[in-house]
Amino acid sequence: MKTTLTKRILSIIAVISLLLAFGLFAIASSDSEGSSDDQGSGDASSDSGKDSNIYYYNVNIKSCRLAKDYSGNPIAIITYTFTNNAEDATCFMYAFNDAVYQNGVGLNKCYLTSDTANYSSENQTKQIKTGATLDVEVAYVLNDETTDLEVEVKRLIDFFDKDEMITKTFKIAK
Repeated sequence: MKTTLTKRILSIIAVISLLLAFGLFAIASSDSEGSSDDQGSGDASSDSGKDSNIYYYNVNIKSCRLAKDYSGNPIAIITYTFTNNAEDATCFMYAFNDAVYQNGVGLNKCYLTSDTANYSSENQTKQIKTGATLDVEVAYVLNDETTDLEVEVKRLIDFFDKDEMITKTFKIAK
């Protein structure tokens, strides 16, 4: 009986969560084509050319810098500029699915960097209100130190199956 009650409660929570998420993303913004003017300080070689507005949010892949993790392994720190245009406060981590690839293989996120990396992951979970903009840094462990980085950002939850994504490639120069 206890297991049945637990299953029912979990089912109700799941349904409520989905309804809330659907309500948050029910209205889509325009699907206009455009290009990002912000090339950042990284050595960007290509850009998807798509508008960086992803429904209620605006995101730009701003820059890339190399550093070391706590063990001395090479990492890339990608800086995103995130603007919340939704009615409610939200954070980057709950709005987007960000990924970085080398030769088509995804990179793991890095959470502990060397003291010299000047890395702050705090903004990934910092709530921002409507109209606010925040730079967000995310670190990734490199597979190697020579292969270009392919950065992709898309909405975390996509009920409209639009698969809108922005991309940017950064060259790693030795």
